[in-house]
Amino acid sequence: MDASTKTILSGLFWGGIAVAVLSGSLVMLRLGVQTSLTLFDLAALRFGIAALLLVGVIWRRGWAMDKLGILGVLALITCNGAPYIMVLSFGFEFAPASDAGAINPGLMAVFVGILGWIFLSENMRVAKIAGILAVLAGTALFTDLLTLRQASFGHLIFAITGGMWASYVIIVRKTNLPALHATAIVAVGSALSFLPVYLVSFGGQILQAPARDIAAQAIYQGALTGALAVFAFTKSTEYLGASAGAALTALIPIVTLIMGAAFLGETVDGWKIFACALVGLGVFLTLYAQRSSAASRRSEMTEQQTTPRQWPTGESGA
Repeated sequence: MDASTKTILSGLFWGGIAVAVLSGSLVMLRLGVQTSLTLFDLAALRFGIAALLLVGVIWRRGWAMDKLGILGVLALITCNGAPYIMVLSFGFEFAPASDAGAINPGLMAVFVGILGWIFLSENMRVAKIAGILAVLAGTALFTDLLTLRQASFGHLIFAITGGMWASYVIIVRKTNLPALHATAIVAVGSALSFLPVYLVSFGGQILQAPARDIAAQAIYQGALTGALAVFAFTKSTEYLGASAGAALTALIPIVTLIMGAAFLGETVDGWKIFACALVGLGVFLTLYAQRSSAASRRSEMTEQQTTPRQWPTGESGA
């Protein structure tokens, strides 16, 4: 097994963990709000628990001001932390959460493909362009937005959050910030900014929920979603590149659909299966483009190493 194959398999491994956890998070989110827990309670659990797990990273490594600067740190926290969750939750007032599960990661993958080409000089091969278009079409079909008759303000909010998430990816890859450090900055920074506001506004309201529900959501939203999923997703972009790593998240609605049918008894329509197939095709094409790009770079490096260096010659005149 060559180095590029190992790299791709490592990226797929971490990306698979991120997709599985984030898909389960949407299912747990639906279960959570069916109890006495609110979206604000779930956000507090997510960032509070994740911050406790990762505060040691900030203690040892700091806030990466040398790489990010204060604006970069604030951008990371805003684009993938508490402000991001609050904006996403605001969209639930106007559109169903299931649409967020499709639009948010789907458009994030599209935005990363475009921004990666602009800011990271990633190649825009035909396969990658086709993959982006397939993901975009599958996402629109999944949410029944091709005719724009079902479009709402909530869908616009979900598209904005997709752009926010994409910005997080680009910042991390542009600064070469390690996955664990980036995850810690988002978690601890979100806890410091969100929890004081939450405690003042809602006090001990969360304690009115059953202890079983609090414990289940604390483990899933905090340890798994807030810490493991963010780390795994960021790690996958290290191995696969921004576009290919982000493309994997477009699989979230597919996995969520399966989990919803298995655990919540939700029905699966035929057109959604076709939309999922389109998204899956788009992800495959994006990964194929990434592998082809890596193979081309490896071939060029080999050619440079094996080609004898030609030194300029000159004739001396009398």
